[in-house]
Amino acid sequence: MKIVIADDEILVRKGISMSIAWKELDIDEVFEAADGQQALEIISKNPIDILLTDIKMPRMDGLELLKKVRVISPDTVNIVLSCVNDMECVREAMKFNKAVDYIPKLTMNTDELQSVIRRATAYVKGTREELGKQEEKLPLFFGAEYETRLRRTLEYGTDKELEDLLEKIYESSMILEKCWRESSEWEEIIGVFASVGKKYGIYEKDYLTEKTIRALKEASAREAFEKVISQEALWMHERIEEEKRKSYDAGIRASLEYINRNYRNNVKLGEVAEYIGMSESYFSRYFKKVMGEGFSEYLNKVRVEKAKEVLQDKKITMQEVAELVGYSNSAYFTQIFKNLTGISPKMYQKQFFMSGLK
Repeated sequence: MKIVIADDEILVRKGISMSIAWKELDIDEVFEAADGQQALEIISKNPIDILLTDIKMPRMDGLELLKKVRVISPDTVNIVLSCVNDMECVREAMKFNKAVDYIPKLTMNTDELQSVIRRATAYVKGTREELGKQEEKLPLFFGAEYETRLRRTLEYGTDKELEDLLEKIYESSMILEKCWRESSEWEEIIGVFASVGKKYGIYEKDYLTEKTIRALKEASAREAFEKVISQEALWMHERIEEEKRKSYDAGIRASLEYINRNYRNNVKLGEVAEYIGMSESYFSRYFKKVMGEGFSEYLNKVRVEKAKEVLQDKKITMQEVAELVGYSNSAYFTQIFKNLTGISPKMYQKQFFMSGLK
């Protein structure tokens, strides 16, 4: 099999290329690309089985690359690699045909990366051998396609999407009612739970396997699916969402600290979003959802509160005040100040000294 590693950071590309035991994964050729355009050129000239791509790259980003690969090489399996802590980009990337997993750059390690690539190679092999598998004594109902969809839905789907997928998996297993206990397929489902749970630090694989397998062995196929597998999946989905919220809330706190340190400068929405590792569009929406007001509104409030402190100096001019709190134009500063306080900064200063609070 052949794989392309597309990332604009050479250290990331080389680190992945040198750390993975490719032969153990049946991968005999590894290509490297510094951006999406170069990756696309490689894929257009070679039958590539797996694409490991970053999202943010020059010339052509990962999302655009995935769109084009879907057309010219629909059988290529995709793995998304990014330092962007942004579920919007990830969800968009995971919509593409055969996008099997997402790995955050900042937390990835060799074991996790090798495990994800191994699943991708299994997907490729599973697709090629699908016809042969259908003729096995115990037909498989939880193949590579369902494994990929289950992982994707656990991490990025809704409760309803997860319930619908579980029902489809169960319906496809009805023919195995009598040989459920003999089949290893349910162990594959448990393996997905364990792997995804470990990724988010929810629980260790051994504990999940022991607890769930015991319950499965004591139940029929229907009971096992409805009472054990479904409950376990929905519980995990809820916990994953909690972990994501914690991560995002930490990002909002970091953004507020950044604003308070840099309000004097020409601080921009995109600048803060990049600092905390979110896309500008997602950060804008999430900031408003958490704070109850938009980024610009919050920044203006911070600057006006700081201006009130500066205005306690009798000798300072309005232009000096404006510049000290991040506005280059005193007229614009005056307009913002009046909109938020109901009075001009000069009137505020006058009232301050008249009140005897100097």
